[in-house]
Amino acid sequence: MLSLLLDEQISPVIAEQVALRRPGIPIQSVYRWREGALTGQPDVLVLRAAGVDGLTLVTYDLRTIPPLLSEWGATGTQHGGVIFVNASTIRSSEFGRLTRALIQAWDREHAATWTDRIVFLEAP
Repeated sequence: MLSLLLDEQISPVIAEQVALRRPGIPIQSVYRWREGALTGQPDVLVLRAAGVDGLTLVTYDLRTIPPLLSEWGATGTQHGGVIFVNASTIRSSEFGRLTRALIQAWDREHAATWTDRIVFLEAP
């Protein structure tokens, strides 16, 4: 089942808004997950820990995450999935659109297996 982890580039308010609108959606912000212990840590640590906890990372980071995923794919290292958000499609300041897009993605994909899956979030 799809469980979401918002990285540092996404306001924790988004997790709160999703939870308010749809309490059944498992969503956390890296700022609160594991008591914030992985805030400010390298992507490799966050992505690895998210996979261990069965979480799919939601990120705007199109610079450092893709090379890491390529490396992991080449070595057979698994992850819990990644949902990329393109800033030209949904800006990080568009809380309502981002909230709606995450809810719609969860509605469509919550039953799918997310291990090693990589997708782009669609705008609502």
